[in-house]
Amino acid sequence: MSQLKYGLSSDQVTWVEDQLSNDEVSSDEELLEYFVSNGLSIPQARDLLTHRQDYLLNIYRIGEGPLHGK
Repeated sequence: MSQLKYGLSSDQVTWVEDQLSNDEVSSDEELLEYFVSNGLSIPQARDLLTHRQDYLLNIYRIGEGPLHGK
């Protein structure tokens, strides 16, 4: 089992990866607000947004994206 970054649960990683991979319309600020309104801390949300371009440009297999530790 891989280790998850930023203190997220497995379900949270799945949700965040979906948002980062598929939301091409919202601004970073809107996504930050969305993440925080759904229970993430501001520092977590900011850290997660640093991976946005990577998720938009690449396709990862489940459990192999940047939010999973090696």
